[in-house]
Amino acid sequence: MSLRISTAQLYNSGVGGIQQLQSSLYTLQNQIDTGRRIVTPKDDPVGAAQALVVTQSKSVNELYLKNQASADTKLSALDSTLGGVNEELQNIYEKSVAAGNGSYSATERAAIATELEQRLNSLVGLANTQDGTGRYVFAGFDSTTRPFSLTGNATGPFSSTNQYIQYNGDQGQQQLQVTASFSLATNIPGNDVFTDVRDSSGNLTGSSIFDSVKNMVDYLRGSGSVTYSAALDGINASMETVSRARATVGARLSSLESMTNTASDRALQYKTQLSNLEDLDYAKALTDVSQKKIQLEAAQATFASTSKLSLFNYI
Repeated sequence: MSLRISTAQLYNSGVGGIQQLQSSLYTLQNQIDTGRRIVTPKDDPVGAAQALVVTQSKSVNELYLKNQASADTKLSALDSTLGGVNEELQNIYEKSVAAGNGSYSATERAAIATELEQRLNSLVGLANTQDGTGRYVFAGFDSTTRPFSLTGNATGPFSSTNQYIQYNGDQGQQQLQVTASFSLATNIPGNDVFTDVRDSSGNLTGSSIFDSVKNMVDYLRGSGSVTYSAALDGINASMETVSRARATVGARLSSLESMTNTASDRALQYKTQLSNLEDLDYAKALTDVSQKKIQLEAAQATFASTSKLSLFNYI
């Protein structure tokens, strides 16, 4: 049995081989231009699927990193504000202790009372701190409402039943999703810092920070009905309450730092995985291009020669 190959078969075979080599060369050139081994899924279906999974995980991790950065900014600002509150209270406490000196005259105590009153106004200002977007830091969820305002009461003793400054916010804690399984509170409601003052045993004193300072001011002016010792204890408890709030913020910042370090390491891992899956081996790709060009030139030359063959050339 003889095998006959028609001129059309020879032509189609030659053209098909050239087209296949041209397609391979185009793919290689496209990979070199983009720097990626996988330009389209057909280049490596399995690798492309793996790269898609890693890319999605990388994108989610980047969102968590952004949330962590936002949480860090908010908590750092909160810690700074609480630091200012603590500094004011320290100064108030020191002045109050000095005013307890029996040698101080009524005039000298009144002068200290005036200073404490100014610092009390500063405390109210810090309690009404706003963030960069104009929202009140200590208002809980109701961050568009000014959280602290004067009650209008003119006489003491000031306490939870006769407040000098009232709290208008709520007890909401604003949360940010910082990992797949954990949300972090980025605020402390104002009542936990300024109004629900607790002593060293954790018991409510019945007075806010503002009440305690105002009671001391009134005592120094000789118009108060709270003893010096009680007013001083209230200020001391206020400092302890603020210190506990700062410790809470510090603990959150510390845990956030650990989460950010972990997320940053994970981001590097994802980048490495994608690089291993998608990045091109330039040396190998350039070698393959050279080989494909040689093969294409040879195929074109062979096709040009064979396409001219005919029996009439031998008759």
